[in-house]
Order: sequence, then C-alpha cells, then structure tokens
Amino acid sequence: MRIRVVAAGLLILFSSVLSYAQAPAERVITLKECLKLSIENSPRLKINTLEQTKLKYRYRETVGTGLPHINVTGGFDDYVNLPTQLIPGEFFGRPGEMIPVQFGTTYNLSGALDIRQIIYNQTYLVGMRMAKLAMDQNRLESERGRTEVVFEVAQSFYFAQISLKQIGNQKENLKKLEKAEQIARSQYENGLIKKVDLDRIVVNKLNVQTEIDRLQVMYDQQLNMQRYFMGLDLNQPIAFPDTVMAAGLDLNVKPDLSTHIDIRMIEKQKQLAATNVKMNQSEYFPSVNLIGSVNYLNQSNTYYVFGKSTDWFNTSLIGVRLNVPVFSGLQKRNRVNQSKVELDQLHVTEDNTLRILNVTAKDAANRLVNAINDELRQRQNMSLAERVYTISQEQYQKGVISLTDLLNAESGLSDAQTNHSLALVQMKIAELEYRKANGTLLEIVENK
Repeated sequence: MRIRVVAAGLLILFSSVLSYAQAPAERVITLKECLKLSIENSPRLKINTLEQTKLKYRYRETVGTGLPHINVTGGFDDYVNLPTQLIPGEFFGRPGEMIPVQFGTTYNLSGALDIRQIIYNQTYLVGMRMAKLAMDQNRLESERGRTEVVFEVAQSFYFAQISLKQIGNQKENLKKLEKAEQIARSQYENGLIKKVDLDRIVVNKLNVQTEIDRLQVMYDQQLNMQRYFMGLDLNQPIAFPDTVMAAGLDLNVKPDLSTHIDIRMIEKQKQLAATNVKMNQSEYFPSVNLIGSVNYLNQSNTYYVFGKSTDWFNTSLIGVRLNVPVFSGLQKRNRVNQSKVELDQLHVTEDNTLRILNVTAKDAANRLVNAINDELRQRQNMSLAERVYTISQEQYQKGVISLTDLLNAESGLSDAQTNHSLALVQMKIAELEYRKANGTLLEIVENK
C-alpha cells in the first residue's frame, strides 16, 4: 500500500513537472517590440501595402501605353450568295437600264498584322509623371497609417502598464491590511478592541481584494487587445514592464512642422494638382504615331483548307499619323482653369493646416508640461502617504493612535496611489499627443 502511495505521488510530481516544462514561457514585451509587431501585423497597413503593389502595376500599365502595340487578325468568309451590284446598262449597250451583276469569289481567306507605336504624345508623358506621384502619395498614406497605429497601440500599452502598476500597489496595500488585521485580531483576542473594529479592517481588505480582481480582469482584456494588435496567439503568455518611464522630451526644441505628415501630404497633392494642370494642357499638343500593316487575302471559288497558294494577294504599308487639335469648344481651356483653381485651393489648405499645426503643437506642449508637473506632485504625494501610513501602522501597533486613524491613513494612501496612476496616464497620453502634433511619433519605433 505504501509503495502504491509513493508511486502515485511520483506520478503526480512527474506530470506536474512535464506540464510545467511544456507550458509556453511568458514573453515580456517592450513598447518598441509591441509597436513593431503591431505595424507588421496591422490589417490597415497590409491593405496599404497591397494598394502600393496595385499602383505599381498601374504605373507599368501606363508605361505599356507607350510600347509597341501589335495585333494579328484573320478571317474566313463563305459567300453562299455573292453580293449583287447594279451597273448602268450603258456599259452593255442597254441604255436606261440597271443591270444586276455579281462580283467576288465564294471563298475569301484573310490575315493581317497591324503595328502601332507612339512617337510623341504629351498626354502620355504627363501620365507617366502622375502615375509616379500616385505611388508617392500612397507611401505617405502608409506613413500616416503607421502613425495612427503607433498612437493607438502605444496608448493601449500605457493603459496596460498602469493597470499592472495599480495591481502591484493594491497587492502591497493588501499585505499592509493583512498585517494590520493580525495586529487587530491579537488586540481583539486580548480584549483591547471591539469586534466591529476588526471587522472594519476585514471589510477594507475585502474591498482591496475586489479592486485587485477588477484590475486583473481589465489587465487581461488589455493583454488580449495587445495580442490582437501584435498578431500573437491569444494563448501566448505575455507581460509588460511594470515601470512607466517619465517623459524624456526636450520641450525647448522647436519642431520643424514643414516635415509634418499632414504638410507633406498636402505638398504631394499640390504636385499632383500641378501635374493635372499639365495633363489638361497637354491636350493642346499634337500627337504623332507610327503605323505599319501587312495584309494577305486569298480569293477562290474552290474551297481549300489554307487557300490556294496562287490566289494569295499581299498589301503592306507603313506610315505616320499626325493629330493636331484645333478647336474643341473651349473645353480644354476650361478644364485647365479648373485644375488651376484646385491648385490654388491646396495652397490655401496648406497655409491653414500649418497654422492649425502650430496651435495644436503649442497646446500639446502646454498640456505635457502640466501633466509632467502633475505626475511629479502626485508621486511626491504618494510617497508622503506611504510614509504616513507606515508611521501610522507603527503607532497603531504601539497603541498610540486609534484604528480609525490607521484606516484613514490607508484610505489616503489608496487615494494617492489612484491619483498618481491617473496622473501617469495623463502624462503618457500627453506625451503621445505632443509627439503626434509635432510629427515625431514614429521616432518611438525608429530610434535605437
């Protein structure tokens, strides 16, 4: 019997060790790693990449317009009834009459080769330029998409970090309350305090445990969202650093807003609009095309599979076609004027956007300074509350202060920790908004 018990114990131990060995190791994710994985796996950015590929093929399609175009055609006709022509009777000595005559052969077999090549076409040349600009614009849209992904994911990352920090704070508070409960239970057993005093500590302890459970659920939800962003399996154990770094930005450096993504997007739109003006103006230019054609025709009243060799007749030509637009009811002129107005609108939009960016950047800097100062104050306040609680716990243990004073100190510490967590959130969000307003958000990912 004893051997069976030992064997069963060893089997359970071995199973536990094996399960632990097979369990995937927890992966600690830094902010930069999180952002890089999120950018790589973002459906929005994958769609932008596919759009870039599509524009590349569209550019090649435009290039193909200027390459030689070759067509081969062929045909076979079997005239069951030959076409009839009416010829004046004067040709046959029968004036005043129309004589029906059938012309042609029963079987007609034909083949042709046509070649066309652009020699000069201004619209084609400008179209090439527009196709390249469309690809450049898509690259800027991809950059803007990365900026939005970084902002969204970094914000979620900071929320998860701060939730983890709150869980740590509450667990420390729970330990403090458990220690206070032990003291109070000893005092109650010695008749120094009433049962209601002990119950008050137990109530506070249960409230803290409930808060820990609530924060843990929130943290788990935030981890699942981060797994989604990063493209990880939902069962992959991950964790984030519980240390939230203070903002380390130099607010005295004036940013160059001319390189902001919004300005560069408008600048690219201006280039497209200017090219569109040239596109409409190109309709005034003549175009020159080179053509070539080779035709073979076989006619016979007797059916042959490939035609009788003596009945094949050849026609060939090469030539140049010139097309000179002269007048189109002033349509081209009005299209050019419309495109010029669109360009003027973009100039106004660019000036207005730059002004808005300056205002937004200044407001973001003010909010960040205020958030940094508030976080510092709340951190000092939390340190002071921790010191007050530590002293209060010692004094309560010695019987110097009442239980009410101890619980008030614990409540003050909890409030200070909550206020500091909120200040941390505000500071990190303000930092993200400051970077976004100044067009430097992607530096979080790109800097080493």
